Amino acid sequence: MGIFSRVSDIVSANLNVLLDRVENPEALLAQVIREMEAGLARARRSAAVAVAGERRLQRERDDHRVAAEHWKGRAKKALAAGREDLARRALARKLEYEETANNLDELHADAALTSRSARAALQALEARLAEARRKERNAVARRRTAEVRVAVHRYMDAGRGDFGASLARFDRLEDRLIRHADELSAEADLHDPDNLEATFTDLDRDQAIERELATLKTEGL
Repeated sequence: MGIFSRVSDIVSANLNVLLDRVENPEALLAQVIREMEAGLARARRSAAVAVAGERRLQRERDDHRVAAEHWKGRAKKALAAGREDLARRALARKLEYEETANNLDELHADAALTSRSARAALQALEARLAEARRKERNAVARRRTAEVRVAVHRYMDAGRGDFGASLARFDRLEDRLIRHADELSAEADLHDPDNLEATFTDLDRDQAIERELATLKTEGL
């Protein structure tokens, strides 16, 4: 029964509490699953032995009861033939088989109880093993999700740096374009074939001089 005590310990363990106490629940779940699978294999072998023992005791008990009935029939036959001495011997053999059958009946009852306990332990262990496997799948899924989330954040952080560098580069290019446009404008002024801009400048200066001259004439008068 030692194996079933161990199985009971595994089944009664609170996986949720156990997982909360470790840093790497995924590794712990894998270890628990391996232990459960090994325990399940041993439990199945032990359960098979218990069930086989129950069946063997049942078969032996039934055989002894059949034999008891057989010697009871032989006793009747001997009595019908007027052989009471032979009938007594047959009845004595019948009682021997009945006594053995009764003893086997008690042993079979104990074996049947052990067999039922073994089956219940197996079912409980299989249910807990299925639960552990489900938790392992969930843990793996959560880990992969977390890895993707971390990768996305890292990519976004790197992307923000690249965006800042690109923006600075754009600003530098814009400044260069503005300076280039100013230079082209100045160059166009310098290469004005009709000297039109200079003519208008001279005109403005001449008009200013005439206004000053008019003012002086007025003051002199």
